[in-house]
Parts: sequence; structure tokens; C-alpha cells
Amino acid sequence: MSAAAFDPTRDHLISRPEAADLVLNFQSRSDAGAHFASAFNRSAFEKLLGQPNAAGIRIYLARHADGSPTMVMVAVDAKGVDLSDPTCLFAQNSHDCPPDCAGSLLSKTS
Repeated sequence: MSAAAFDPTRDHLISRPEAADLVLNFQSRSDAGAHFASAFNRSAFEKLLGQPNAAGIRIYLARHADGSPTMVMVAVDAKGVDLSDPTCLFAQNSHDCPPDCAGSLLSKTS
């Protein structure tokens, strides 16, 4: 985890082994059947990043009214501030894992 200020030029890429280790560390501490991943269609990212002043995306862990977990995405500006004017878009409605883990190379349930 980084305490550094938002840097819109940061390289976020990591190796597959590092990704697998990070995911396994999380999953090994989670209850059986716990939500640990969400897949979003490419269009969700494109729409968020296509907004004026969008420089990145923040992903929030969230819960539906019934308590089931989800994730909410919002675009951020170059300072890392959530875009929040009345016309801004937000994304949710993801494909959650579990149950939809087919094809997940980093999932211990796939």
C-alpha cells in the first residue's frame, strides 16, 4: 500500500507471480465463499476515463442494501480527487467472484 500522493504517471504493472502472491495472501485470510474479485467490461473503464478531467479510476469496496459485497468505480482527476459534478458517471454492476470465477487465473476457486 502506498501513502504517496496520487501520481497520474505511476506505472501500476506488476509481474504475474507478484499478482498471484498478493491475491493468495488476501484469499488465505478470507472466509470460504467470500467475495474477492469483480470483473468489469472494458466499456465501463472507457466511459469513466472518457469524462472530462479523468486521469484515473478509484475502486471502492461497497455493499448492497442486503449486505452482499460489490465494488463501485469512479474516475479521479490528476490530483486523485473523485470526479463529483452532477454529470459524472459511476460504475458498479460487476461480474462478482464468487460465483462468476470462470477464467480467473488468480482465483483459488477457479
